[in-house]
Amino acid sequence: MEMWLIIFTNILAFILALIFGIGYYKKKKKEKVSQIRAELWGTAVFIGVMVFFNGIILYVNYSDEQRVKAAYTEMEKNNEERGNEEESFANLELSLKTDKNKGPDTHYIYVANFNKKVSFHGKVYIKTIINNKIVDGEYTTKKITIKPGEKKQIDHFDGTSFYDSYSWEWKGELN
Repeated sequence: MEMWLIIFTNILAFILALIFGIGYYKKKKKEKVSQIRAELWGTAVFIGVMVFFNGIILYVNYSDEQRVKAAYTEMEKNNEERGNEEESFANLELSLKTDKNKGPDTHYIYVANFNKKVSFHGKVYIKTIINNKIVDGEYTTKKITIKPGEKKQIDHFDGTSFYDSYSWEWKGELN
């Protein structure tokens, strides 16, 4: 998650916590509850709101990290299974992962270049497939460069939420 979003949500949480905390403090004070007890209630509400918002941020960050880790692990495993010593397109891997936090139809594209000397320059054409034969969605990435040994997220797209598999084709050059 980007730093500005974390800062924004914490500022929002702080403002809401102040509003609810002070409001609850004033409510308790009107009910003729002791000053200390009213302050404790206001502080408890403040802490509760801050914990709630930061818990959401932590959950989203954890989910993002797990998605990235799963994509990289999948690409490494696929490369080990295919293992190609030559510098070629066979050493380029792709993983498509769905973001469950944004909805079942947001898909992130991760790529890796397991070549030792050559970079890839070009685009990737991706198809999502249902029942191993029906092409459900198609997406072409913008121009990318993947250096030797590099792994990264290159793009994301919205597509259908349920697909059985996906395929990709590298359109570009190695040099």
